[in-house]
Amino acid sequence: MGLLGGLNTARDSLATAQIGVSTTSHNISNAENKDYTRQRVIQKTNTPAPFGATDLIGTGTQVSEITRVHDEFVFSRYQASSERVSYSETLKRNLEEVNSYFPDMDGVGIKNDLENYFRGWSSLAQQPDSLSQKTTLIADAENLARNLNNTFEKVDKIQADMNSEIKMSLDEVNVIIKEISSINSEIVRSEANGATANDFRDKRDALENRLSQLVGAEFVDGNISANSRVSMETSEAKGIYTVMIDGVSIVSGTRYNELSVSNKQDKNGYYHIDYKKSDGSLVPMDNRIQNGKVGALLALRGNKFDENGELTNGIIPELKDNLNEFSKGLIQHTNSIYAESASDSMVSNRTSFQNSSLITDKTDIKEGSFNIVMYDRDGKEVGKRAINIDETTTFNSGDSSLMSQLTKEYDDNGDNSLFNDFASQFKTSYSGGVLSIKSADDGNGYTFGIEDNGTNFAGAMGMQKFFEGEDATNIKVSNSISRDHTTLKGFKAPFDGDNGVANAMMGLETKEWSFGDKQDTVKGFYDYVATGLSSTTENVMIRNESINVQFNSIKLEMESISKVNIDEELVSLMKYQTAYSASGKVITTIDQMINTLLGIKQ
Repeated sequence: MGLLGGLNTARDSLATAQIGVSTTSHNISNAENKDYTRQRVIQKTNTPAPFGATDLIGTGTQVSEITRVHDEFVFSRYQASSERVSYSETLKRNLEEVNSYFPDMDGVGIKNDLENYFRGWSSLAQQPDSLSQKTTLIADAENLARNLNNTFEKVDKIQADMNSEIKMSLDEVNVIIKEISSINSEIVRSEANGATANDFRDKRDALENRLSQLVGAEFVDGNISANSRVSMETSEAKGIYTVMIDGVSIVSGTRYNELSVSNKQDKNGYYHIDYKKSDGSLVPMDNRIQNGKVGALLALRGNKFDENGELTNGIIPELKDNLNEFSKGLIQHTNSIYAESASDSMVSNRTSFQNSSLITDKTDIKEGSFNIVMYDRDGKEVGKRAINIDETTTFNSGDSSLMSQLTKEYDDNGDNSLFNDFASQFKTSYSGGVLSIKSADDGNGYTFGIEDNGTNFAGAMGMQKFFEGEDATNIKVSNSISRDHTTLKGFKAPFDGDNGVANAMMGLETKEWSFGDKQDTVKGFYDYVATGLSSTTENVMIRNESINVQFNSIKLEMESISKVNIDEELVSLMKYQTAYSASGKVITTIDQMINTLLGIKQ
């Protein structure tokens, strides 16, 4: 190889240095791009030329490839950790907001309202005929009911917001998988000749990471190959590319299948998630997406539906159910005691009894008995009728039915007369789904109260109401009491100074009652609801802190491998600048040598 061969070697060296400078410039310009992976120029030695009979002489260098400094193993760990952070942060953010609706500090919250409510009954027990005490109690009860209404409304709204957020997040998922499919086409086209589409792969990695954050997707990209020429820590996945959610493929190479998100068939407006197969059929995905932001939102909102379309799981539905169970228990147990107060008539809520057992999950009536206590005009107890309820008791079918026991004429007070007993003094009827017990003679002065012995009959039926409503959505103080505070009754027997009902109400604080399948005091069950939420939130916060520590550690490791270091790039820039100058010097030297040869010839 002569002088001209040396010029070719220097030319290749100049070209290599130019590519090095361009790549370094590309790195520096993307130093603040969080999705960018730094690139390196990989050089290889040119094929040597024969020299003499047996020797070879080098012919310089050329650029083999421009590769990303990327470790697929570390990046996979980063994706997994990023998904866990997204899941945990979504739980934490929403639970902290919900938890703020249950402050329960001094002077604030439902627990404080409960204490004021019981304190109001205690004050009325001391002055049962005081209008001012009645007014205070009614105000405390209205505050309690209003706070329950408002708290439930806020919890319901945040569930609706989560539902909308699920829709928006999955719309984003569909956009991402479409973009990934398009980028895959660009990668295939760009890498057809053996090159690596670095910038396209960066874009896809960013989309992968976002998809992982949203739904915890899994990514399969053929075999992972290492590039020891860049770093022992550098590896790149190349091969058949697939994106899956719980084993369901949503991207395969350049093809993709969107997720269907619709609430058209749901009476409550909840969005259902389905995988749309190529033949148009749908595969339910509601309980298959358990990771990422959407997984957390589904865990909060609920992701399992019964045959009626109602959610059967989820942190928020469980909280709403507990709030409703608490409110229903408060309504029924308060009204059960309030029904002990003597009245000349009582009318139930509207019911839909059939000739089947009174004891069902829908009625909230339990096995046991209750007494109808009758008083004369002076407030003296003059009779008592026991009504027994068991699993065979129907509403109006048979001798042991409820209506038969209420209307049967027999001697309640043992005076050998049927003319002053319950059935003769009060008319019991059932019409239009309403049970009515009214005085048979408005002028007789007889009144009655209902003493419960475990059946919850008066409370479940709403025979005499202090609270109206069924649950946290509509609990309120009875309209008649709110309109006329004088109608509030603290007595049991109808005479001045009696405080039997007000005293019994104070037992709501200490006596255990049924709240669904749980036995507890009123305050105890509320503490169970609020403390359970607080404990769940605290555990999520502690776990979130640990997850973030792990994430930051993995992120630092990934950035130390793949992110641009300006100091290192400046060193590389100086290296390529020196190489370029030296190659130029070689060309100048060879030019001078050629001129010398030409001068000798002349």
